[in-house]
Amino acid sequence: MRTHAIPPLAALLALAACQPDFTGPEQVQALRVLAVQAEPPEIGAAVDEGSHTGWPGDHAAIRALIGHPRFAADGGDHAVVLHLACTPTPGSPAGTVCTSLSALSQPSELFASLSLETACSAPGLGVEDAITFSGLESCNRSGCRSLAVQSDPADPGSVVDFGPSTYRLPAGFAFSGLDPANVQRVLGTDVVVLSLAIEGAPADLVPPAAVAATCDGMLPAVEAWFLQEWPLRPHVVSLKWIHARGGDMPDGSPPNHNPSIDNITFGGTALPEPGGTSLPVTAGESADLLPALPGDFETLRETYQRYDTDGKLVDTRKEDWAYSWFTTAGDLKDPVTHGWDDPDRFTPAHGTGLLWLVVRDLRGGEAWTAGQIAAH
Repeated sequence: MRTHAIPPLAALLALAACQPDFTGPEQVQALRVLAVQAEPPEIGAAVDEGSHTGWPGDHAAIRALIGHPRFAADGGDHAVVLHLACTPTPGSPAGTVCTSLSALSQPSELFASLSLETACSAPGLGVEDAITFSGLESCNRSGCRSLAVQSDPADPGSVVDFGPSTYRLPAGFAFSGLDPANVQRVLGTDVVVLSLAIEGAPADLVPPAAVAATCDGMLPAVEAWFLQEWPLRPHVVSLKWIHARGGDMPDGSPPNHNPSIDNITFGGTALPEPGGTSLPVTAGESADLLPALPGDFETLRETYQRYDTDGKLVDTRKEDWAYSWFTTAGDLKDPVTHGWDDPDRFTPAHGTGLLWLVVRDLRGGEAWTAGQIAAH
C-alpha cells in the first residue's frame, strides 16, 4: 500500500504564510486556446431525418481563437492548431478516445488511431468510432486561418494550403435505426473536436526534404512534426463538442445558433481590431469594458427547450449569455461577466495590449471579438 509522508506542522505553517501571486485565467501570459467555434454549433444527420422545419446541415466550420503574449508585439504567426474529431456511433453510451486523459497528455495515442483515408479527398468527413482529421490553422493576432506550408525547402512556390477546417457527419449517420425508446433519438449525441495548439509558425513545418506539393504529400510530414515537437514546445489541448441533433427532436426546439458580438468598448469608445492603430489610453487609469452587440439582446438571444436525461421536456426558456474577458497587459476586475450591460473594469498596463471577449450562450454556441490598446 502506498503511503504519503505528512510534513511537519512548522513546514505547513510556513507554506500557509507564503502567499503566491497566482495569475488569473484572464491573463494571457503564454500560449492559450481561448475558444473553439463550430459554425453552426448544432448539426443534423441527413439520412431520413432532415424533414423538420429549420433542420440544420450535416457539417460545421471549425475555427480556433488563440491568445499569445507575443501577439501584442508583432503580427507574426505564433501558433499552429491541428483539429481532430471523434465521431461516436449512434446509440453507443461509450465515450471516445478524444476524451481519454492519456490521449490528451500525449498525442501519439491519437495519431496511432488517426484515420487519414479521407483527410484530403473528403476533408473533415467523420468516421464512426474513429479519430479523423478536421483541419489545420496558423494563428496570429488577427485570428486563425488555414495553414499553408511550403512543401519543398528550396521552392518558395511549393505551398500547400490545407483549406478551411471543417467537420461533416459520415454518410449513413442516423438515429432512426435505434430502438424507439433510445433517448438519443431525442437528445442526439456529441461529436468531440480535439484542438491541439502548439507554438510555431508555418515556416517551422517545412519538411527538411521536398515532398509532393499536395495534401496527401504534406499531411504525413505535418503529423511527424507534431509528434516530434509536441514534447519540446509550449502546447495546449482544447475540447469542443458539436451537437448532433436527435432525429425525434420536435420542431418546438429549433437548432442552436452561435451568439453575435460586434466589438468591445472601453470607457464608451470602441476598440480597434488587433493589427490596426491602437486606441491610446492612460496606463493605470481604469474604465469600464462592455460588449457591443449587433442588436437588441432580447432579440438576439434564442428561445429553446430543455430536456432531461430521459428525453422528457423540462421547460422552455431564453438563453443567458456569459462574457469571458482576456488580456495580455493590464488588470481585469472580473474574468467573466453575465450581462450585455454588466461592465467589467479594466486597468491598462504600459505598452501595447490586446483584449479578447468570448461570448457563450451556455449551450454550445460561442463567438468572439478582440481589440488593441496602447497605454502611455
